[in-house]
Amino acid sequence: MKSICFVSNKYPNDMDPNGLVFVQQLVWTMADIGIQCSVICPLAVNLYPSLVKVPYYVEETTEKGNKVEVYFPKYFGLGQSHYIFGKSPAPLTTALFTKAVKKVISSYKLLPDAIYGHFITPAGIAAARIGRELNIPAFLAHGESTQWSIDQFGAHNVAKELENIDGVIAVSTRNKDLLIAKKCVTKDKIKVFPNGYRSERFYQMDKMRARKKMGFPQEDFIVGFVGSFDDRKGVLRLQEAVGMVKGVKYACAGKGKLMPGGPDCLLAKPVENALLPFFYSAIDVFALPTLNEGCCNAIIEALACGCPVISSNLSFNDDILDENCSVRIDPGNVNDLASAIEALHADPDKLMQMGKAALEKASKLTLDTRAENILDFMENMSCKRSSL
Repeated sequence: MKSICFVSNKYPNDMDPNGLVFVQQLVWTMADIGIQCSVICPLAVNLYPSLVKVPYYVEETTEKGNKVEVYFPKYFGLGQSHYIFGKSPAPLTTALFTKAVKKVISSYKLLPDAIYGHFITPAGIAAARIGRELNIPAFLAHGESTQWSIDQFGAHNVAKELENIDGVIAVSTRNKDLLIAKKCVTKDKIKVFPNGYRSERFYQMDKMRARKKMGFPQEDFIVGFVGSFDDRKGVLRLQEAVGMVKGVKYACAGKGKLMPGGPDCLLAKPVENALLPFFYSAIDVFALPTLNEGCCNAIIEALACGCPVISSNLSFNDDILDENCSVRIDPGNVNDLASAIEALHADPDKLMQMGKAALEKASKLTLDTRAENILDFMENMSCKRSSL
């Protein structure tokens, strides 16, 4: 397999530099291992007018000097999550999205060896349809934190659309099991590949240097958070828990409606991607009392920077966390969260051991390894297709 066309409904651009950065990182890693990569990301400019300023075509250069072609066609979308006159707009939005992708492929005469859609709707179904029409292998990544997109489109309809899909990349065992339970794909077509990180971006830095870069005090015990400021991620539960532990500060990288604050809060705003390794290296513990995830990139990035993790004991974390590098808690229980923070604050030796275990865990979660494994899976499934 020499060329792959990636399809996504979000991708970093001038107006939305943090839009699904992890998709870009996978694409760049694929390009760095020798795959000719193109990306098609249709933008619904009626829903997000500022995106009209995004150029139609951009040529990206990876950190290793490889080229990636990115197309941003504009289209009229109706969204997916809100009902219109009692009906879900997801099928129509997916049809319009697919049309925009097909137009790019036709206009620019793209002839990829495979097409890869990120998330089931609209990109995954678009990939399945185009794969069927062009008679090329089609794949999708299932990384959703919930099943709302399946429910909006209808599980039966999703199953019909994905009958020809050659393979599904699930980010967690929990996601794989849910997709099979919904009967959207058969278990022989789906395999688990937890998310990964680019090791040249995320690595442990000197803590004092990192704190100086972030403007954090050198002496404080700091708990870090990265994610949306909402109830699912639990930013206010973290604020409450920190308030229960004497001598602890916290810093939050993100944005949203539920703004953290108070005298113990050192930061409550977005942190650009280039600064995140400094952020993770500056904190003592990474805490994410999240209620639901596909596979959390922030947790993996924190591990890569040698940061012990406090997070949910629910199954979506099972593939990336263990007892050596993390403390698993009931994400809805503030007392559990406070106790975990207090225990690590009081035990520097344990904190150091967990930091070493975090680095060891992260060594198995690099994006290079993930990309190679996904590519092997895609090639094997493509071979099965050709032998039928």
